[in-house]
Amino acid sequence: MSASQPHILIIYTGGTIGMIKDAETGALKSFDFKNLLKRIPELKLLDCHIETISFEEPIDSSNMNPTYWVRMAEMIEDNYE
Repeated sequence: MSASQPHILIIYTGGTIGMIKDAETGALKSFDFKNLLKRIPELKLLDCHIETISFEEPIDSSNMNPTYWVRMAEMIEDNYE
C-alpha cells in the first residue's frame, strides 16, 4: 500500500449491504462484514486502502439516534490516521 493512497473506513451499522441471499431459502441473512472485500471484489479496483468495522449488534436505521452517532464518531477517531 502506498503512503499516498487514500484510506476509507466503512462502518457497518446494519442493513442490506451486510446481507447475502441464502441459497436454500432465498431469504436474506447477515454475513461477517469483515468479508466485504471478498463479497464485493470490485472494491479492490479502487486505488485506496479500505478498512471495515461494524457495530457488534447491527441496528435498524429507524433506531439510529445520537447515541449511535457518538459511537460512530468514536470509531472514526479510533481509526483516524
